Amino acid sequence: MVRVGRVVAAFGIEGAVKVRTLTDFPERFAPGSELYLEGASRRVEWSRQQPTGLVVKLAGMDSRTAAEGQRGRFLEVPDETVPELPAGRWYHHQLVGLAVVSERGRELGTIADVVERPANDIWVARRGDQETLIPVLSDVVLGVDLDAGRVTVADWVLDVEDA
Repeated sequence: MVRVGRVVAAFGIEGAVKVRTLTDFPERFAPGSELYLEGASRRVEWSRQQPTGLVVKLAGMDSRTAAEGQRGRFLEVPDETVPELPAGRWYHHQLVGLAVVSERGRELGTIADVVERPANDIWVARRGDQETLIPVLSDVVLGVDLDAGRVTVADWVLDVEDA
C-alpha cells in the first residue's frame, strides 16, 4: 500500500475529514475514488479544496465522532495503482531500505526516512546509531538503482559532514 494522505482533523458534523495530501496526483481524492483507511476500502463521496487544505468525505464515516477517531491515520492506495514517474523521480516507498554508498564505496547504511523540505527532500541514511543526512540535489545524489537496491552519493558530502 502507498500512502496518499493523512487525516489531520474532523470537519463538520457528518463525518468529513481534513486531509494533508501526500501525493502529486490530486485525482486520488475525486468522488468515486477508492482509498484504504486502516486496511478497509472507503469510497470518496466528495472532496473539496479549502483555504486550510483538502476536505474529504468517505463512505461509511457518517459522524464527527467517527471522523475524529481517524486523526493521524493514513489514506492509502494499492501499490499497483500508482502511476509510473518520469526518470529521476521516485516514490518514498521505493527509496526506504535502499543501501547508500559513496563514490569510493564507503557504506553509509540504508535510507530510513525521506524528509520533505521546501527547497529539496532530505534522505536520512542510518547505519547503527550513525545518521547521515543527504540533500536530494543532482550534484549530491549521483545515481539511484532500484534494481540493485543502491543509491550512490558524492564523496564530498561526507567530507563536509566529517568537518
